[in-house]
Amino acid sequence: MLPETFTPALLRQLELLKIRSRRAYLGTRQGGHLSLKRGHGIEFSDYRRYELGDNPRHIDWGVYARSDRLVVKTFREEQDLSVLVLLDTSASMSVPASDRKWERSCEIALALAYIALMEQDSVCVSAPGMFDSPFYYGARAIHDLTKSLLSAERNPTVDFLREAQRAVAKVRFPGVAVLVSDFLMPLSDIQALVNVMRAKNLDITAIQVLGPGDTDPLRNAADVIAVDSETGEEMEIGLDARQREQY
Repeated sequence: MLPETFTPALLRQLELLKIRSRRAYLGTRQGGHLSLKRGHGIEFSDYRRYELGDNPRHIDWGVYARSDRLVVKTFREEQDLSVLVLLDTSASMSVPASDRKWERSCEIALALAYIALMEQDSVCVSAPGMFDSPFYYGARAIHDLTKSLLSAERNPTVDFLREAQRAVAKVRFPGVAVLVSDFLMPLSDIQALVNVMRAKNLDITAIQVLGPGDTDPLRNAADVIAVDSETGEEMEIGLDARQREQY
């Protein structure tokens, strides 16, 4: 079952959307995206010299009449797109619990998966250290994906960077990658993960999920001891109006 927030009205809106890539990729099956493969699709690509065995129906007789040369039209085929949705499973995604960042991230992942599956794309959702789905195909697969993702148990001690790099390393076909995170981690970790995705020739998009506890932390507090939810490091912090404004 999809989350309660996936109302019929929302699903109808999602069905009007399509995931696009900034460049063309080779797919694995017929789909709705222009690919690098030349064949007998509907998008004209180029001409090439006629060779014995070519289908005469693809000869451009207009060019032949003008130049006395036999050429055939080539087309770009429409194939599926590989979509990887990578969820941040680090501890900060559950702090504070009232912000429900993890739940919102799962809903975003399922919405993206629904859009892709309705377009006959292949979709993999990875929650490193918790859950790595196979590549799903077809609209009905959204129910299996939802059940598997929402039943996966959180692991607050997971080394997100290491597990995420492993998940990306398993990608066989380049395509679109969407990273959903609060990005409350060292910049060097973000750069390392992005570099791994770039090495796999992925078209990367990042979605940041923040809650009130991130945008307006320690409300009505002045002098506090802040504890890093991921490392356990403690730091004494004094907050005044000017520092809050700068934050």
